Amino acid sequence: MASAISHTSPQTGGPVRHRFSLAQYHEMIERGIFGENDSIELIRGEIVQKMVIGNPHAATVKGLNRLLSARLSADFLVSIQDPVSINDSETEPDVVILDFRDDLYASARPAAKDVRLLIEVADTSLAYDREIKGPIYAEGGIVEYWIVNLTNATVEVYRDPQPDGRFATVTTARTGETLVPLAVEGLSLSVDDLLVSAKS
Repeated sequence: MASAISHTSPQTGGPVRHRFSLAQYHEMIERGIFGENDSIELIRGEIVQKMVIGNPHAATVKGLNRLLSARLSADFLVSIQDPVSINDSETEPDVVILDFRDDLYASARPAAKDVRLLIEVADTSLAYDREIKGPIYAEGGIVEYWIVNLTNATVEVYRDPQPDGRFATVTTARTGETLVPLAVEGLSLSVDDLLVSAKS
């Protein structure tokens, strides 16, 4: 993934990357420089193109949306591929369980403090979700991060975020196992349900 906005340095002849604050990024969106349907994210101050989503990925996200919407209490919201602001990044995770707010976050983007569970679905994006997004989520204090790994039919569970970009606790759940999110009271999910599209 390359920066969406760059130019050539007169000194080196190589590309120069521009970094933007969240405020600058939001202003560009509000002014129509980027449209609502543009497939972009802000990653550590750089505007990057999101990866193309294949059918299994899309089906898994739809399945998670249906599953979580049916099981969660009114204390929570399910957010699907919508922005979450984390430090100098604004990612669009596949699935996020948020604290409920009366305005449904119309007044401000959700931030890390609002997130109870963040889920990325990965096939071709696996390395990116682990190595680029994972550290962002840890630095931001996301309490629990799951990668639904369609390639290996597993769910990678990341807990105990550290300021240096690590999750201190990393486990892998496989079919036949059940996961209980730390910060979502009353919810348990079987790996088989999470991986329904990977097995079809």
